Parts: sequence; C-alpha cells; structure tokens
Amino acid sequence: MTSRIGFFRPASLTRNRPVLLTALLLAGTGNVTAHAATVYGKKIQSAPLTARTGKASVRPHARPKAPPALEAITVTSARSRRFGSMANTVNTLSGRELQQLHIVSPKEIAAFIPGVTAVNATSGSTPIFSIRGIGLDDYIGTNMGGIGIYMDGVFAPYPVFYNGQMFDVQTVSVEKGPQGFEYGRSTTGGTMNIESVKPADHFGGYLNWGYSSYNTNTARGAVNTPVSDHIYNRFAFSYIKGDGWQHDIHTGKLYGSQDILSLRNLTQFVIDDKSSVMLNLHYTRDRGTPMSPQDTNGDSVNGLPDRTIGVGSNAKYNAVNVGDNQARRKENGGGVGVNYTRDLSFGTFTSATGIDFYRRDDYDNYDGESVHVGDYHWNDTYIVQSHDMHLRMNLAKRLHLTVGVYESYDKINGAYTSFRSFILGAPNANLTDHFVQQNLSTGLYINTVTNIVKGLDFIASGRLSYDERGFNGGTRDDSGAVTGTAGSSLSYVNQNHTYERYTGRVGLRYTIAPGTIVYGTISNGYKAGAYFAAPVTAPQALDYVRPENLIAYEVGAKTSLFHNKLQLEGALFDYEYHNRQTLFVAEMPAGITSLSLGSIPRARTRGGELSGTLHNLIQNLDVHGSFAYLDAQTISPVSSIGGLPILGTVDRHSALPFAPRFSWSAYARYNIDVSRDYSVALQASYTWKDNMLVALGDPNGKTGKVSSMGLRMEVGPKTGKWTAAVYVDNMLNEHSDTYSFTGSDNSRVQYLQTPRWVGCDLRYNF
Repeated sequence: MTSRIGFFRPASLTRNRPVLLTALLLAGTGNVTAHAATVYGKKIQSAPLTARTGKASVRPHARPKAPPALEAITVTSARSRRFGSMANTVNTLSGRELQQLHIVSPKEIAAFIPGVTAVNATSGSTPIFSIRGIGLDDYIGTNMGGIGIYMDGVFAPYPVFYNGQMFDVQTVSVEKGPQGFEYGRSTTGGTMNIESVKPADHFGGYLNWGYSSYNTNTARGAVNTPVSDHIYNRFAFSYIKGDGWQHDIHTGKLYGSQDILSLRNLTQFVIDDKSSVMLNLHYTRDRGTPMSPQDTNGDSVNGLPDRTIGVGSNAKYNAVNVGDNQARRKENGGGVGVNYTRDLSFGTFTSATGIDFYRRDDYDNYDGESVHVGDYHWNDTYIVQSHDMHLRMNLAKRLHLTVGVYESYDKINGAYTSFRSFILGAPNANLTDHFVQQNLSTGLYINTVTNIVKGLDFIASGRLSYDERGFNGGTRDDSGAVTGTAGSSLSYVNQNHTYERYTGRVGLRYTIAPGTIVYGTISNGYKAGAYFAAPVTAPQALDYVRPENLIAYEVGAKTSLFHNKLQLEGALFDYEYHNRQTLFVAEMPAGITSLSLGSIPRARTRGGELSGTLHNLIQNLDVHGSFAYLDAQTISPVSSIGGLPILGTVDRHSALPFAPRFSWSAYARYNIDVSRDYSVALQASYTWKDNMLVALGDPNGKTGKVSSMGLRMEVGPKTGKWTAAVYVDNMLNEHSDTYSFTGSDNSRVQYLQTPRWVGCDLRYNF
C-alpha cells in the first residue's frame, strides 16, 4: 500500500470561517434548493423539501394513495410549473423516461439534454461534465467542475460521488447559466439535480430484472413501507454484474466489466401537519474491471513491430493491449443526509445537511499500452460535508424573497502513482504525488422577485461567497529514475489561497399568457481556484490556477399549449470568461509530455438551444426533440502555462474544449392497444454530437462525431402491473472515439464508445 501523508489543515481554514455561518450551522443543518412555496413569485404549493434534496414534494401524509402501477417516477405538476416559469433554461427527464431510454449512469444523461456533454477521461470513475462548454476540464478527479451536481439535493463536488447512484430516480433537472442565488454553491455553468423517489404512505414498490449483452445481469427494486401513521420508509437497491466488452489481443482477458452494488434507504418522520424530517442513508460498492483505452500508434512511435505494446491503427473496436498491468477497481462510498422543513404562515424554512465518504483503490491502464508508460494507481479517501438553510417568504403580495446560507467542507487524502518504467528506461520507475487537499466554501445569498405590473416581474439576486483552497504535497521519484536518488522530491506545493467574490443577477420576465413567458437576464458566476494533483516532474504543473469568472447574457422564451400537450423552450446566450480553467498538454522535464491545468485570460462562448415535447397531441404518440449550437473560442492566445511550453500553441479564436458546435437528440414513443387489457409501446431514439476538443495544445485531443440509435419495445397490461421489454442501444454499432489525447511517449490514446448493446427487462409493480 502506498503511504500517504498525514492530516493537514491550514490555520486560516479555521481562523477565517465567518462567525455568522458558524452560528447558523450550530443552530441547525442546511442544504440545497428550496423548491417549494413560491416560484419566482408564483404560489405553487406549500410542501416540505425532501431529505438530501431541495425539491418540493407533497408531504406523504397528505398524498392521496396511488395504485401500485403508478410508481412515482414522473415529474409532479407543481415542479413542471416551476421549471416552466424560471427565467433561465431548464431541461428535465422523468424517472420513467430514464427507464425507457435505458439511462443507468449520470454520464448518459448528456445524450438527451441539449448543450450538455459528458465523457470518461479515465476508466470510468471520473466522468467530465460540461454545460454549454463549461465544466470540469480535469481527468484527475480532485477538482470541482464549473457546474454543480446534486445527488438528492446534496452537492457532489467530485466525480466519484456520481458512481452507482442512478437508480430509483424520480426526476433529473438541468438548470443552465450561473447559479447559487437560490441554493447551494456558486457555479458558472449551471446545476444538475438528480432526485430519488421519496417515501409514501402506502405499501408498494417494484422489482426489475434485466439481461443484456456481455452476460450483463441487472437487478433493481424498491419497497415502500408505512411504518406508522407518521413514519414512512423506502428502501431501494441496484446491482449490475457483467463481463467486459473489451478483449486483450494477447491474453484474451476481458476489460470493462461491471460489478456495482448500490443501496439507499429513505425514512420520513412527519412531526405535525407543518413540519417533517427525512433521513437518507446510502452506500455504493464498485468491483468492476476498468475499461482500457487503445493506443493506435505506440508501436510506430517507439520503433516496435505492430501490436507489440499497442493495438495498431486498424484494430477492432474491442481490441486492447493491457498485458500484465493490474487493471482493477476497488471503490466504496456512502453517506447520510438529514432534512428538516417547516411551513410557516409567510413561507417555508428548510434546514438540511449531508456528509459523504468515498474510498478508491484503482489501477488504470491509462496509456493504452501493455508497458508502463503512464499507468495510474489512484489511492485516495474523500470526505465531504455540506449545509444549506434558507427561508422563502411572500411579502406584500408583490415581493417574493429568499434568503439563505451555504457552507461546505471537503478533504482528499491521496497518493497517485504514475508507472513510467518504459519511458524512463528503469525498472520500478514510479512517480507518486502524495498530497492532502482541503476546501472550504461559504456563501450568503438573496433572491427577490418583484411584480412591477401585471405579468411583468423584476428579478434581482446577489451572493457573497468565500472560498479557501489548501494543498500540501508533491511528486516523489520513488526509485530515483529521474533524479538518481530514490524518494527524492520532484515537485512540492504547500499553499492556501482565499477568495471572496460578490456575484449577482438581474432580469425581467414577462408572462404573455398563462403558460407562455419571455425573459432576459444578466448574471455572473465564478468557479474557485484549483490545483493539479497528478504526478508531474515540474513544480509549475502543480501550481494554483486562479478562479474562473463568467458574465452571462441570456434571452429566452417558454410556452405550454393545448393543455400542456405541446411544450417549447428556446434561448440565446453569450458568455464572457476571464481566466477560464482548462487542460493543456505541456512539455515536462525528462522528455515527458503531460496534461496539466492552466487558464485562458479571456474567452467567449455564444450559442442557442431549442427543445420541444409533443405529448399525446396525436393520440398515443409522444415526441421529444432538442438542438444546440455552440461557438466557443479563445480571445487571448496561450503559449505556455507556468513557464512550461505547451505542445501546440493556442492561437486567438481557437476552439474551446468540451464545446461541440452542433448537437441534437430526438426520441418518439407510440402506444398501441393490442386488446382490451394489453398494450404495446414502440420507441425509437437518436442522438448526435459534433466533434470537440478535450484539451488545448494537444494535436490528438479531439473526439469524433458521436452518434447512437436506440430501439425499444414494451408489452404489458394497461394496469401497469408488469411490463416486459426488449431493447437495443447503439443499434448501428458506431465506434467513434469519445476521448483522445497524446500519451507520455507522444503516441495517440483513445477511448471508444460502448458498442451495440441488446437486452431485455422484466418489471413487476406491487
């Protein structure tokens, strides 16, 4: 086991914590969104917020009993009205849609949400998300993205916390543009909220079993149990076990296998008719075998016969060359969430908290070669806690006010080892970054909606944020292959940076007719500074990267017509960046190239989005479509980061990473009554994303055009008691590269999309 340095906490992380926040946190716990009481001044429902979620839901003791066949996996009408009245773009997927589209991980959501991308930069436990080109340009997994991802309402700052959590989901909503004025953390790109189905006051649930390609078995289920008149419990689980779809060209071993177990238990305690508490316990365990990328020209670059250490330029999509590298995944994580909410005569008070832990011990064949060029051993422990409390009020009928406070603290204790014996020409030539990283974030926020005249609302928001980021660690030359002295230091950083920032938003929203609005907003947001925790030979590559700032302009329109059978939403936006954080490929000492973090002084993104839904406008037919356009460019040229030359100069007007110029998706579902009691549903879907950069200054850092077609057929009784389905994903068996980069030996490394996947599902509701 690789050793790790001990606990470290800069004094300022404690000394500078605002007294007001400390007092509030001692008084109660706090969490994310207060999506209840009012929506930009529109009274929708007085309802408590569920545990680990800032979403409003009807308190279980007030819910009418629903038949078992109607398991709560659809978006509530109150929540739909909220999204339809917000002065920014919001895209949603219901739990039923996730099931029908066979979406089983957060990364797969991006295919059906316009302007959203998600890729795996390593074997799978560190997905990179972006919204409108803003995200997390870092494959290490120790940095927070420019978007906020909330799992059941609790902010998940690092990609490992997304693993295994997409089961028993009620809805997924993506809010775009700078956020942090109504809940949670300040973000530049937006938020993604994944909300579980909550306990109800009746017995029920479901069991789901599926079998699909590569001997993959999937078991999922949930049991809803009323313990008493005032206590309701819901237990849900998911287990996926399957063989890998990749084959080693020499050993025949399989890679990309799945072995993920996830559990969640929600218990709601109804105190009285105005207050309740929700307890959330959850756990994830991952023992799968990581995917391996392909190295297509490592043999030619190193003057070796074809297929010696790589797979060659004409390799099959499932061919990899891992050799005796010990690719493995050993991950465990879990946490607790507690939420208290109380309805008051003038509004709603919410106080909640979440704490999560995660442990990784993974080995990635990161370079795609059977020798040690840049393989990684990820050995780390995460702890994250967050609080948010807020009060939503209606004042004088024309003013609707939200005030709140947010605080979070997280720590990573890690040792990341890069195995480079081949490139350095010495056995056990390992470089290890031993580090401790700690972050503190606090914020005070206020949001107001003032009705000026009938139909016209003025929106004004503000947020005061304070961030501290501390890093203590650096890279050691384990065997002395670089310095000649085993264990000597190659790079070291012991820093603590603080940052205070005021952000705000102003806008107008005009209701043309019930269900139809137009709006315009100007807002700004920021992303805290960052450190790069990979093992690198240059101290500059570990240096602090300054915070990213963004000014966003957006105009849009939303309409819901024909009794919600037709819904349309569109927006145009213009983003101006200062110090945009992104990945660069830099030239390091000892003849090694490596990815590292840096910033672009100025950059700009412009674009537009359009999405629409037809629901039963033609009887029994549902159609959904979306389209997005992005024009993301640098304004300032970049030739080096921290004094390190980058592999290729970034000129003015160069494209930005994770910003495909065009993307679109569509799916349609048609129900056919085959008898008085049974029906058949036919579904087709298609998604397409343009190619995009994944790092600057990297001639190989560009994805292909990624497309996928899916078909599904379901049959079952009209009561919904059970359903049986067959499906095929990526029916055309496309094999585009979803992430590619230049390896440490200057060869090309690529990940390919998952091949055609055929399966069946059986679901029983009780």
